[in-house]
Amino acid sequence: MSLFGDNQLTPWQQEPFEQIAKQYAQEQLPHSILMLGEEGVGRDDFAVFVAQWMLCGASEKQVGACGQCKSCQLFKAGSHPDYHYLDVEEGKTQISVAQVRELIEHMQESSHQAGWKVANITNVHALNASSFNALLKTLEEPQPNTLLILQAEQLQGVPATIKSRAQLRKVGVTDSAMTRQWLEQRHDFISREMETGIQLFPTAPYKVESFVEEGEAFKSGEFIYDYADIVQGKQTPMDIAERWQSELENCVFWCQLMFHDVLYIQQGAGEDDVQLKAQFGATAPIADAISPKGVMLLLTKIIELQRLIKLKSPANLMASWQSFLIYSSQIAIKYKNIAS
Repeated sequence: MSLFGDNQLTPWQQEPFEQIAKQYAQEQLPHSILMLGEEGVGRDDFAVFVAQWMLCGASEKQVGACGQCKSCQLFKAGSHPDYHYLDVEEGKTQISVAQVRELIEHMQESSHQAGWKVANITNVHALNASSFNALLKTLEEPQPNTLLILQAEQLQGVPATIKSRAQLRKVGVTDSAMTRQWLEQRHDFISREMETGIQLFPTAPYKVESFVEEGEAFKSGEFIYDYADIVQGKQTPMDIAERWQSELENCVFWCQLMFHDVLYIQQGAGEDDVQLKAQFGATAPIADAISPKGVMLLLTKIIELQRLIKLKSPANLMASWQSFLIYSSQIAIKYKNIAS
C-alpha cells in the first residue's frame, strides 16, 4: 500500500515532485535522478510514486498517477513491462552485476506502452565495483525517454560518476517541527511515546510512527529493564540473549541510546533531560552501577555489533550479541561506579 493515500504527497515531498513535474512539462527531465533521503522519510515510496506518475497513460499529468489507465493497472499488479525495480536480493548484501545487466537489457528495449521506461535502483551504496561498472554505460549513453532513479541515504560514498551524471533531488524533513506537525495532522494528538520517537528520530517521521505503532517504545523499556537486571546480577546474560533474540537489531540500537542517556545521567542530567524518559527508572541504576569508563567500553562493543548488522552476518551477530551481554556483566563488576 502506498504511503500517499489518494495520491497525496507529504509536505517534504511536494517540492522535489514539483521540480520533477516542471522539468517533465518543459521536456527538460534528466535521464538520471539521484534521490537522496534518510530512512524514515518515505524515499522509496516517493521514488515509486514518481515512477508510476511517469508511466501513467493519462492525457493530462496530475499530481500523481490516475490509477485507472492500463499502465497504472499494470504498475499496481507489479507487472509493468516498462518499469524495472532493482533491490538487493534476499540473503545477499549487494546488487549483483547480473541484476544490473538484466536492467540494462530492459532499458535498451523499446517501450511496450509507447511511453517512458523507468528503472528504480533502491540503494546506490549496494552496487559493488562490477555492478557499478556495468551500469556506467547506461549513465553515459542513455536511451531516449528513459529515466533512471538512483536512491541513496547520503551523498557520502556515492561514486563521483553518478554525482556528475545524475541530477540531485533531496527528499527530507528539515527539522523536528515539521515531523511534529505532520504527526499531529495524521493522529490529532502527540502521545508521550510520539514525543520520545520525535526525540530519537527528529527528521524521520515514518520511523517515529513505526517506533510507536510497532510497540518499540514499550519493548525498548522492557529490554532496558532486563539489561539493568544483568548489570545488577538479577538475571543471566544468556537468558536475556535468548529472550530478545528476535529483536536483536533493535536491542543494539536501544543499547546505544541507553548508554548515551547513562552518560548524561552521570553528568547530572535528570528525567526531563534524557532521550528515553520512560526508561529513566532503569537507566539511572545502570548509571549508578557502572563507571563512565565502563560505559564507554560498552559503547565500543555496540559499534562493533552495528558493523556486523550492516554486514548482514546473522551467525556472527548472535554470537557477538551473547558475548556482549556476558561482557556487560563483567564490566559491571570490574568498572563499578565508585562515585555512587
